[in-house]
Amino acid sequence: MKKFFDLIGLEMILFFAGIAGGITSLTKKPKEMTRGQKIITVLAGGFAANYLTPLLGDWLDLTDKSLYGIAFLLGYSGLKSVELFIQKLHTKLDDEQGKKN
Repeated sequence: MKKFFDLIGLEMILFFAGIAGGITSLTKKPKEMTRGQKIITVLAGGFAANYLTPLLGDWLDLTDKSLYGIAFLLGYSGLKSVELFIQKLHTKLDDEQGKKN
């Protein structure tokens, strides 16, 4: 099973920290969310944390211990963190492109 998780790039500690953040975020979500929406919200938090935490850690030169907290926060913010990340990436790429021209 570990080989499968490694194959898809799933780092369990970051994923579970994101899941915990996603579960916590449900306290601030509308009460009328369906069970399916809640599950998707929690999983999205886990995957956002899993795949974005290492990138953010490298960008900000964070320690391994602080990555767990970042993973929780990314899980809590879920897709909003993905949107913010993409905006920052576009800004960085646009800046680099402007320097070349």
